[in-house]
Amino acid sequence: MLTIGEALRINAAKQPHQLCLADGRRRFNYAEVNARVNRLAHGLLRDGCRPGDCVAVLARNSIEYMELFHACAKLGMRLVTLNFWLRPGEIETLFNHSEATWLVVGAEEQDAVAPVLPRLVALRPGGLIVIGEPRISGARPVEELCAPVEGEPGIEVDWNAPFWMMYTSGTTGDPKGVVRSFERTALCLWFGIIEFAFHRDDMFLAVSPFFHGVNFLPLMVLQVGGAVHVVEEFSAPRVARLLREGGITASFLVPTMLDMLLELVASEPAGASSLRVLVTGGAPLPTPVKEAIVRHYGPVLHEFYGATESGFLTVLHPRDQLRKERCCGQPAFGAEVQIRSELGEVLPPGKIGEIFSRCPGRFDAYFRSPERTAAALHAGWFTAGDLGCVDEEGFVYVVDRKSDIIISGGENIYPREVEDVLRTNPGVAECAVVGVPDTRWGEAVKAFVVPRTPGAVSSEVLVEHCRRRLAGFKCPRLVEFVRELPRTASGKVLKTVLRERHHISIGDS
Repeated sequence: MLTIGEALRINAAKQPHQLCLADGRRRFNYAEVNARVNRLAHGLLRDGCRPGDCVAVLARNSIEYMELFHACAKLGMRLVTLNFWLRPGEIETLFNHSEATWLVVGAEEQDAVAPVLPRLVALRPGGLIVIGEPRISGARPVEELCAPVEGEPGIEVDWNAPFWMMYTSGTTGDPKGVVRSFERTALCLWFGIIEFAFHRDDMFLAVSPFFHGVNFLPLMVLQVGGAVHVVEEFSAPRVARLLREGGITASFLVPTMLDMLLELVASEPAGASSLRVLVTGGAPLPTPVKEAIVRHYGPVLHEFYGATESGFLTVLHPRDQLRKERCCGQPAFGAEVQIRSELGEVLPPGKIGEIFSRCPGRFDAYFRSPERTAAALHAGWFTAGDLGCVDEEGFVYVVDRKSDIIISGGENIYPREVEDVLRTNPGVAECAVVGVPDTRWGEAVKAFVVPRTPGAVSSEVLVEHCRRRLAGFKCPRLVEFVRELPRTASGKVLKTVLRERHHISIGDS
């Protein structure tokens, strides 16, 4: 088993001239990247970093960000990846909760950090590093941190030590840091390599934010000696151009990105790409979008289901995409999935219950929260609170989140079922359904809809559209048109924000 730092060293020795990391301006082979990572690691050691110390990073995608992952791996350090959309107060809360002593920020993130810099309690003097040009007093560019020292740092890494930590919620009052050890990170990487069949000839287009768990995918490609083309942020025209130019064999795009991409490439010839593996996840993929991807790019689509804590739990491979509608695949390599009743009984195929999973690549613990960790792991089995079922072939279907179920007049309503129907209306670009308080029925169904174009469809038309396909109690009683849906970095719709928006709009009316 290898840390990503050790894998980089081995690949640099085996294939020094093979392309490793690139962006729009630069290209570095494995020998060059390994040397750059070693200089960064020696610089951190020179400045006092030791195994077990923590570095937080708040930045957009870059080659330097990816190198920081590998430098921390070589030093046995813990890396905390923070969402670059966080506001100053949220940055303060999470940085202090993480017990980080170093903070690496992107050039654009300096303005968010500056107001709270004096309140970052454990930040050591000289511990603020900038990827780009520093604009904050006392900050140093990452180039200045690097030491002019050749050779490996020679640190023996403890497999059980924490390596990668991500926050899934609680940015203000109750932070929830998900910690993976070096061992579990390595297992998660290798399970994914097997499942997606990555190899050294792959060129991965890294578009989604590195602070999120989907960064496992480009790390997988580097682990096997492939190359990664880093894009700072998603841009549909840029992604379309890179795929059109050829050379890109793999990528990850959330469903929203895929929808935007398809609007641009619809007029291009089908199959005009070297794409071999296109992974998506984080949110349901509408069937029309899936079908359009298959038509345009061919049999390349892989959908996964999982959570930050669990890693990749199921994968739906290209051969099953069109025969298994609204399905998220079979258990991934290394993972087991069970559907359980409220009494904890394992349910047979076709019965809806809570999804539990077990996988050696799962998280180790919630940071400094043994009670929360114990509550999340049931004899080694984890649940994110999703509801689903399996079919006779062992394929998993996610019905909805347990917390999102709407109970109206004593009937259970699964929002995803209503959303699937709404999306079949040609005037709907995106939608999300939530339950809102109702004095008569307890809860009522409300749909938030992003129209294809302004005025493309009316609320009356959408309600009637649903009535022709759903039982009356499942149909929306309220429809609100919005310009966009609030989402997490992984593409999940923030339904809590939509429920709050409903209360605010009622209060203001």
